[in-house]
Amino acid sequence: MRMPSDATTSSLSLVERAILAVRIWRAYLLIRRKVRRVELPLLIEHLNRISRPARRRHPAPRLSRAVDRSLRIGSHRPTCLVNSLVLFRLLREQSEHPELVIGLPERPTSKDAHAWVELDGREVGPPPGRAGHSQLARFA
Repeated sequence: MRMPSDATTSSLSLVERAILAVRIWRAYLLIRRKVRRVELPLLIEHLNRISRPARRRHPAPRLSRAVDRSLRIGSHRPTCLVNSLVLFRLLREQSEHPELVIGLPERPTSKDAHAWVELDGREVGPPPGRAGHSQLARFA
């Protein structure tokens, strides 16, 4: 049996998972409503304003996995931009300072961009993270 070494590796209870899922869906609904109506820099500015900080802090990799799992319904997944904005918001609620990064593949063959989140210069997700893309824009 594997014993967790600290709070960052311990598992969440069913109640804690439910609370986190509600936070994720609340952020998702807020972002879905605004993502098509508000320019991205203004949306980031809005997401940076936290009305109530999170009571419990979670490691960024855990939040990233939770966003990916919670928002996936069957084969449907929100866009990488929406997933990244949800993760960005959750990290801001924990008083972290994430950056949203938009990029293109190293050798682009289309206009399709990709979004991911970085924290202290490290890619934190959501999956698949950077995935071989080069930065075009960065929003803090």
